[in-house]
Amino acid sequence: MSARVRAAAVAIGLAACGGAASEEPKTGGVPSGEAAQSDPGFTDYAASHGIETLNGGGGDAPEVTADGLRLELLDRDKPVKLDGVLTEWPPFAKAGVAAKGSTSSQMRIGLQYDDAKLYVGADVSDASFHPGEDHVSLVLAVPQPGGGYATRELTFFAGKPGETEGSVRYGRAGAVPGAKIVEAPTGAGYSLEATVPWSSFSEARVTRVGIHGVARYVEGDSVIATGPSDVQRPASLAWVPSEPELSMIEQLLGPKGLTKTAPIAEVVADLTGDGVRERVAVFDHYLTICGTSFMGGTGYFFRDLGGDLVKLEARDAAGRGHAEVVVQRRAAVGDAKREVLEVLTATGPSAEPRVAFAHEISVRQGQSHIDNAIRIARGQIEVTTEPATSWDPQSYKEPIASDVEPILLPWGGVKSETWRWDGSRFAKAHEVTQKETYAGAGPVDRTAPRPVDRSAEHPPEPPTPKVARGGNLGAALLDLYRRDRGAEGSAAPKVDLKVQVAGDDQPERVLLIGRDIVVFGPGFKEGTSYAYVTLAQFADARDITDLSARDLTGDGAADLVVRGVRHVPAGGGAVESEILFVYQVSEDAITRVFAIETGREQGRKRVQGLVQFIPAPGNKSFDVLAAPGRATGWTEKTYPWAQESPGSGDVEPLLLPWGGLPSTRYRWNGSGFAVVQ
Repeated sequence: MSARVRAAAVAIGLAACGGAASEEPKTGGVPSGEAAQSDPGFTDYAASHGIETLNGGGGDAPEVTADGLRLELLDRDKPVKLDGVLTEWPPFAKAGVAAKGSTSSQMRIGLQYDDAKLYVGADVSDASFHPGEDHVSLVLAVPQPGGGYATRELTFFAGKPGETEGSVRYGRAGAVPGAKIVEAPTGAGYSLEATVPWSSFSEARVTRVGIHGVARYVEGDSVIATGPSDVQRPASLAWVPSEPELSMIEQLLGPKGLTKTAPIAEVVADLTGDGVRERVAVFDHYLTICGTSFMGGTGYFFRDLGGDLVKLEARDAAGRGHAEVVVQRRAAVGDAKREVLEVLTATGPSAEPRVAFAHEISVRQGQSHIDNAIRIARGQIEVTTEPATSWDPQSYKEPIASDVEPILLPWGGVKSETWRWDGSRFAKAHEVTQKETYAGAGPVDRTAPRPVDRSAEHPPEPPTPKVARGGNLGAALLDLYRRDRGAEGSAAPKVDLKVQVAGDDQPERVLLIGRDIVVFGPGFKEGTSYAYVTLAQFADARDITDLSARDLTGDGAADLVVRGVRHVPAGGGAVESEILFVYQVSEDAITRVFAIETGREQGRKRVQGLVQFIPAPGNKSFDVLAAPGRATGWTEKTYPWAQESPGSGDVEPLLLPWGGLPSTRYRWNGSGFAVVQ
């Protein structure tokens, strides 16, 4: 196994509709299946990387297996020389399962890959080797977009030096175009190295995640294998994880105790439009996305569904020619079960997937239920009311969802909604209205003035008050700010939100102008003044990468989340420090209540941490969870700074892969986010 530090995940915590599930779920999934054989070399690796156990599981779909057959990303600093000598290979998997007959021969095998080729290295102990007959067999079952697997067998026939040439074939058929094999004698048998172009293995050329497989050594009528070897049942073969999946095993599945659990559902599809497919899989209640061209080919994405999976599919919802992830999830809120449909989109191979649409579509309590019909076409989503069962305006007392678009009620003012793709998300384009009826009252004319239900327009993660882009709120106050700051004629705001952050229930306007956050509104300071804070920690406005609004403290008003880069002089060149800040707004001040370093870079060397918002106990607010991530170019010996202690400074420290801190959790205490002891 490569000594490289695995890539970090990108994670988004998700509250369930009207609330959130606890962080630690009950164990789910499929019971464990056939136990795999042990491999001391892999056991040592697993222990050193925090993997508790990698036994097969999932009945007919065993997942991570202790045999350790895996696809390692080729280390550019250790290229394969193709000389038959295996000195540059990471630890091998052992063929320790007697699949047929009996033999004293042994085999260890490893797989590596890059964008162009599959590399195979094997060490065979065989005292009675017969060239042209005895051979190494590699069976790979590649998942297909429509379900099922495309299975391919590659066979590697070593030659006898000075007498016969080796060959790489499709099973026992023709030679694999462009493949090469080199063998070298050893004291007990021989070793081989081979390359197979992905272009000659069309299934794996576009999909190198979610693969199942087995490696075997065939000696006459006897066969030894790395694991289960019923090639007629591809799903029964062991999972052969590639680099991003190995990261996911180490950092998510292992710590969550899910290495014995097959995914509840999985699909493969091209999510980014680059022609290479990603694997979307749900383990217990964690949605994961990974791929060999996705997030650098080494990282992965995950999110907590906050409930149970109802349906998972990949389809071209946005009409861009490649797929989005469509998830339907269910969570308990009080005595009711509520279902939400979400669409996640990835805008590019390196971009973090995000929620582009989230709508509640079902509320059920016993025999009572309300459902919305959903129709997804390319670039358009239609949501339509359906008749209620055993509920009416008088008896329906369920809370209105605040973290997603709420369900359309049969007696509400909207009969249907049409949402269209606007290039980055699904925005409401049209709605069909109807007379609405309240409990204890007759039909109500929707055109009559009434209080605005702002809870219906919260963004999906984490729950916040209504956020809208732009608006014409308080132009005079904006002009006043510009005059006071000597900024007349300055550029348009980089960020322009309309969201309730303080004062009454009316939304404020939150702007990012240069390095200033400016807040004003009709219910803020009685609509006569504004508040601002200068983000002086950034040297230039261009260093501020994002400003968003989320209710992290659970008080019903949005907090402001700022991300940016600070340039810090240091030996060896300037250091780019990525920081996340949280600000709370009151009518008296805009106050910073949290700050944490999320990444550090110097030249081509980088450490990336993992920071996510997760539901706090009681599901009213959010905790901040920090964990170590990936290091590139730095090691524990070469990294020039020590691990700082959480809670010891104004900015919480970046957690290092070698820093000895598995994670740190921060919780809102009424005035700031403090370390949870």
